[in-house]
Amino acid sequence: MVCQCCGMPLEDATTSREPDGAFNEEYCKWCYTDGNFVYSDQKELTDFLVAHMANENWPPEQARAYFEAELPKLAHWKQKKQ
Repeated sequence: MVCQCCGMPLEDATTSREPDGAFNEEYCKWCYTDGNFVYSDQKELTDFLVAHMANENWPPEQARAYFEAELPKLAHWKQKKQ
């Protein structure tokens, strides 16, 4: 299972919850919090991910290209396009 917004692998500790406390197994707790999505568009999420994931072994340009190619494949962003 991966977050359908950012692609992060999901575990119990990282899985989001609905306002009533029930698990929402579609998203991580950083993308979906208290029944609301944190990121309003792909560019905003991509900018955040590149800033936090790029490093000396994975330069920002490479990280950006990866996220720009992979995020549109996730259910959340597919739904937003429709």
